[in-house]
Amino acid sequence: MAERNILHFLHLLLPTWFLLLLQIQQSTAAASAVPVITRSTIRCVRHERDALLAFRAGLTDPGNYLSSWQGEDCCQWKGIRCSNRTGHAVELRLWNMADVRFRGGQISSSLLGLKNLRTLDLRSNNFDGAPIPEFIGGLKSLRYLFLSNSKFGGRVPPQIVNKLPSLVTLNLRFCGLQNAMPSPANVNLTSLKYLDLYGNEFSSSLGAKSLFWDLPSLLHLDMGMCDLQGSIPEEVGNMTLITRLDLSVNNLTGTIPTTFKNLRNLEVLWLGENNINGPVAVLLERLPPEKRLQELLLYENNLSGKLPNQLGHLRNLTTLSLRKNRLSGELPTGISELTKLEELVLGFNNLGGTITETHFAKMTSLTNLDLGNNSLSMVFQNSWVPSFKLQIAEFQSCKLGPKFPEWLRSQNSIYVLDISNTSIADPIPHWFWITFSRAGHLVLSRNQISGKLSPAMFGKMEASSMDFSDNFLVGSIPKLSPKLEYLDLSRNKLSGPLPSDFTAPKLSALILFRNSLSGRIPYTFCHMKEIEFIDLAGNLLEGPFPNCGEQINTGKLPSKNTSKVKQLNVLNLNGNNLFGEFPVFLQNCPELFLLDLSYNQFYGNLPIWIADKLPSLAFLSLRSNLFSGRIPLQLASLKDLQYLDIAHNNMSGTIPEALVNFMAMTRSPADNDSLSDYSSYGGGFDEVDFIPYPDTFSVVTKGQQLEFMTGIMYMVNLDLSCNSLTGHLPKGIGKLAALTSLNLSWNHLSGIIPDSIGGLHALESLDLSHNALSSEIPTGLSVLTSLSHLNLSYNNLRGEIPSGNQLQALDDQASIYIGNPGLCGPPLSKKCLETDLSPTGDGHKEGGDTISFFLAMGCGYIMGLWTIFCLFLFKKNWRVSCFSFSDHLYDWVYVQVALSWAFLTRREL
Repeated sequence: MAERNILHFLHLLLPTWFLLLLQIQQSTAAASAVPVITRSTIRCVRHERDALLAFRAGLTDPGNYLSSWQGEDCCQWKGIRCSNRTGHAVELRLWNMADVRFRGGQISSSLLGLKNLRTLDLRSNNFDGAPIPEFIGGLKSLRYLFLSNSKFGGRVPPQIVNKLPSLVTLNLRFCGLQNAMPSPANVNLTSLKYLDLYGNEFSSSLGAKSLFWDLPSLLHLDMGMCDLQGSIPEEVGNMTLITRLDLSVNNLTGTIPTTFKNLRNLEVLWLGENNINGPVAVLLERLPPEKRLQELLLYENNLSGKLPNQLGHLRNLTTLSLRKNRLSGELPTGISELTKLEELVLGFNNLGGTITETHFAKMTSLTNLDLGNNSLSMVFQNSWVPSFKLQIAEFQSCKLGPKFPEWLRSQNSIYVLDISNTSIADPIPHWFWITFSRAGHLVLSRNQISGKLSPAMFGKMEASSMDFSDNFLVGSIPKLSPKLEYLDLSRNKLSGPLPSDFTAPKLSALILFRNSLSGRIPYTFCHMKEIEFIDLAGNLLEGPFPNCGEQINTGKLPSKNTSKVKQLNVLNLNGNNLFGEFPVFLQNCPELFLLDLSYNQFYGNLPIWIADKLPSLAFLSLRSNLFSGRIPLQLASLKDLQYLDIAHNNMSGTIPEALVNFMAMTRSPADNDSLSDYSSYGGGFDEVDFIPYPDTFSVVTKGQQLEFMTGIMYMVNLDLSCNSLTGHLPKGIGKLAALTSLNLSWNHLSGIIPDSIGGLHALESLDLSHNALSSEIPTGLSVLTSLSHLNLSYNNLRGEIPSGNQLQALDDQASIYIGNPGLCGPPLSKKCLETDLSPTGDGHKEGGDTISFFLAMGCGYIMGLWTIFCLFLFKKNWRVSCFSFSDHLYDWVYVQVALSWAFLTRREL
């Protein structure tokens, strides 16, 4: 029965199969009459080939990037793709042509001959600021236009937005465009889905009539870093198909409009680095109700208030970033409903309260957790094992201690771990070195961690940066890992010698200041070819600096400087017991901008090659050493030098007049000056900043020793005090208008204080005490409005002290001028001689003439008496005659007086 049914079915189906085979045979026969076009037989259209050759003629191609552009078949040329059916050129992709230049920055209009061109890709080329060609609007078939990173200029041509209705993708990212976008009038981009304008400078607002709101097919809009102003208009709700909206890194204000609810397809919203403000709860309420949102980036804004519990309703979220806002309150438990969340970034806010394992109970996909720089307390049970595997964990300034957090033991996938300043007061557990042996960056600084560094595991860690600074670590420094690039063990209690073999060929930063390290700096220091930053200040290191030369262990000086240290930026050896001459290996370090050898026992003359070999030097401190000889004239050619301290040495000779040519001391420091690199020096990993806490610098200014950290970058200082310098002050000292501190005290300087000193408008501290300066105090000192400390004591200054509001406001005024007996006037009790109170210049002159007259008369009187006395002494006959005459005159006067008195008496009787 079954066999019969099968036969019946085949009988019915047979005619159908027969007809189908007949049709296939007929189609094959018809097709055989048409020649088959294959890729090997295609020949591009001649006029399109000519157009491409004309395009190439407008290029300079020294590297032969387009060497394949020859022959008849242009479809075989590099960057060209033709249609398999028609042979027309449909794609032109010539991106990142490093050596190719467009003559005059212009693209040849011969491309208009490519009528069927659908893709034009000229990304990452150099058009030298030329405008985007308007003729591109004539390529009517164009669907994909890529001009990003090509150094264009000007505006977006209106022809592109008006005459390309088939355009699907327009990528002008980092194109160098400026000014406003084209007018929305006559926009004809009905097919446009992907618009990328990121990194241009439109400097305009997103107005209600912007062209973006009327693009019916738009799916992606990237306008980050476009210098957009104002608020986001209500018309943003017109983009109902939009799935990705990037308006980050602008100057947008206000909050998002209520029409955001219309963006029902929105999956990615980037609004980071703006000035968006208001309660975060209000913003979250205005998001689309469909909850398709996957990425919400609101970092670095001014959002405030508490995170609402309804945050957990955004169940498709994979990334949530609210870093650097003004959020407060506790972390809501509803956040645990974000089961798909991979990145939770809430660092740098004002969040408080306690976090428990409940907050993360359902987050199985979490890989990036940033809660740092809040006031959160993380309290987990010792037995808790998270269901997630973190790759980035940032908890700095939260409270994790005092015990080392045990739950971290399971997080062996972590690449970045920052638990600095988390109140941990515990030794590093043994499992730490195993769990995080493959981590890339470890930060445990500013805690009270005790114990020793593991001698067995420290050198096997794969981390490129390790910051264990500001703790209570003891013991010696173990062997370094060969993968280590950044090591900060400063502010601990480490002791013993430095590792004899620096086995870290990639090490770029070695920061060990304020420990108790002793012994010598090993010779292997000379082999650290990647080192950029060395800070060994405040230790007990001793002996000479290693001689980086060819002869090793011979006891002889090197015959040749073979140091591999050539990228050094910072060298700080302050406060050790090192000795020897100025380090010769520094001749190979042209990028050195900070050198501090102060408070050691270095000796010898300062080499004249400092300026030639260290042209980037901005900070030079040689204070409290045994250097001698003259100050090299060549130092004046250091155009970046803004801090020079050679105090407390044995320098002699005169102060070179050329020192007034320090260019960096004539202008105020800027944030992009060389010393700014010191305050911001650190490692970086991915999107996480890693900035160390640099050592402080002791600066003697304003009569006291002050500590500067990052503020050193704004300090303009010249200190040559406590030496044996002679001669005069440089006449042009007033050229150094940016000086904040000038100290030339305790030398043997003589002469006058130059009048040009009144040009030091930024001067805050001036000390010229304990010299032999003479003459009057220049009146220009009274106009230094920034001056807060002045010391002119123990010189030979004379005359009246200048008056001025700034000088009268200084503290302890009497001590400023002590030891100058020739000075007078307030604030001293000694008054200046005054014969005329007239304020005019003639009155002062007349008073001076009167004084001179009386002085001359007195001197003449005394000289006359001495002349007469000498004549009587040596001329006897003159003396006898004089005394005889005086006796005769006395007798005559006596007789006359007696006769007159007798006559008057008789008359009365």
